[in-house]
Amino acid sequence: MTHRQRVQAALQRKEPDRIPLDLWGCDSRLVDGLYFKILEHLGWDERGTLERPGKTAQYVDYRLSDLFDIDFRHLTAGKPGNFEKYYDDDGNVYDEWGIGYKLINECWSITRHTFAEPDMSALKKHKWPVVQDPGRIEGLAELARDWHENTDYAITTTTPVSGVIMDIYHYLRGTEQFCTDLYMHPKFAHALIEKIADIVTELYVYFITPVAPYLTWVEFASDFGTQAGAFMSDEMYREFLLKPMARIFDAVRKTAPQAKIFLHSCGSVRSLIPAFIDTGVDILSGLQPMARDMDSALLKQEFGRDILFHGGIDLQQALTGTKAQTIAETKLRIADYGPGGGYILSPSNHLTSDVSVENFFAMYETALECGVYPL
Repeated sequence: MTHRQRVQAALQRKEPDRIPLDLWGCDSRLVDGLYFKILEHLGWDERGTLERPGKTAQYVDYRLSDLFDIDFRHLTAGKPGNFEKYYDDDGNVYDEWGIGYKLINECWSITRHTFAEPDMSALKKHKWPVVQDPGRIEGLAELARDWHENTDYAITTTTPVSGVIMDIYHYLRGTEQFCTDLYMHPKFAHALIEKIADIVTELYVYFITPVAPYLTWVEFASDFGTQAGAFMSDEMYREFLLKPMARIFDAVRKTAPQAKIFLHSCGSVRSLIPAFIDTGVDILSGLQPMARDMDSALLKQEFGRDILFHGGIDLQQALTGTKAQTIAETKLRIADYGPGGGYILSPSNHLTSDVSVENFFAMYETALECGVYPL
């Protein structure tokens, strides 16, 4: 099978020749520290493409994809040309949403929220991102066409913005304020959610329009889970987020009808999966196996007819543990998610600096060896 045929078979819940493998998507990148160790291990002096400058996982290197016969190529939105990050006197750097950040250890952390109070008038006065900036889509159509015509890889997008609605609300107001706004200031919460949904919808449509005919799926990332449970109840999700999220997904489907809707979420989201399905999610990614109620065999048994699975290889214990743990973990997720198709293998999130080079290689080598159908 070609890479594209393999992925399409899995997405149609058919068993291809082997389980498709992913790397460099919105939740399967290498944090710089690990990436540099891999380059040193391989004796490669030249780095890959600096695709996300200023992030903790800045590079994309398809030479690594070729080592493991990865089935995908991913399109990433560029930076807007009409906006420059700016700094305040305290060293906070601000993005186009007006959110302030500082680099703490190897992660960028939010240090200034945009809206201190639930003030409706502030939403109207705020200078929101200018979506239709040519810098976001420069060169994407040509790249997608080249990949489609001259390779057999499945082509997807990564996320053009960090988060979807809930996450961006957190960035703009703060996590505690998000939780209290839903109960104490619901009118403001609905207004801010709708405004975020408007911008995210426009951004995704602008991003994917030039590349729509080539897309296998379109990626979204929103962390709805904690280690112990979902961040919000099914009832609150349905009241505040289901319709705005569905509006975004519907706009993407109208633009690229053949493309699946891919949603990454960390944590325990078992209780929200029915709502995700009702919202229009086709592929659930992350699948953090050490989180509560995220047993891979049970998820496949309960939801495998309604949703596709992507990811699932544990970062909390296995990939940061021994090689034997990594191999056993990879075999387990293949056995649980793989039967009948409907599974693409990758880590449950970005591969962090505490993952060893040996374990990185072991995960993909085991997948190539043990992910061959029949399992």
